[in-house]
Amino acid sequence: MTQDCSRLKFVSAFFFFPMRSLLRRIGLRYDISRIANAYYRAKFDRIPAAEKAVILPHCLIGEKCKARFSKEDGVLCVNCKDCRCGEIRLLCEEAGWQFYISPSTNFTKRLVQRKGIRAAIGAACDFEIEKGIRSTRITLRGVRLQQKKVIPQVIVTARYDCLNNDIDWELLHRMIRDGAGGV
Repeated sequence: MTQDCSRLKFVSAFFFFPMRSLLRRIGLRYDISRIANAYYRAKFDRIPAAEKAVILPHCLIGEKCKARFSKEDGVLCVNCKDCRCGEIRLLCEEAGWQFYISPSTNFTKRLVQRKGIRAAIGAACDFEIEKGIRSTRITLRGVRLQQKKVIPQVIVTARYDCLNNDIDWELLHRMIRDGAGGV
């Protein structure tokens, strides 16, 4: 019964997504990321650690970041302490997860394909989330990125800004620690 209720809530959230501004005007608010995270969480936790990743957007790196770009792996964090990405990279290494900083949504899709990622925690702004919902096949079993199904967990960035953005870093820490039990 709980799974059926969760499934109904998940499907309803995506069904009503195009009408969210109208719903907001009449006082109904919902967090589609939180609903999707709750729905996918058990599946996410079952994925082996080596097939999990944290994929952060480039807008979270600091202005003075010394990282360099790799066509294969995205922005390569050097743990310069200019932003908090380095601490997340280290936490991922301890948990046996993959870690990437992506310059774009399309790069992220190719990265998932190349690196064998089956589950990912990603951060994105509302604009990118909306764009992803409209352009990506989202099912009850996961999100289709090219030919690969990925089980997502999402953190919304503080604002729609491609520079000097922020996220709830403590939430990301908890999500990694809680999801590190993947077998």
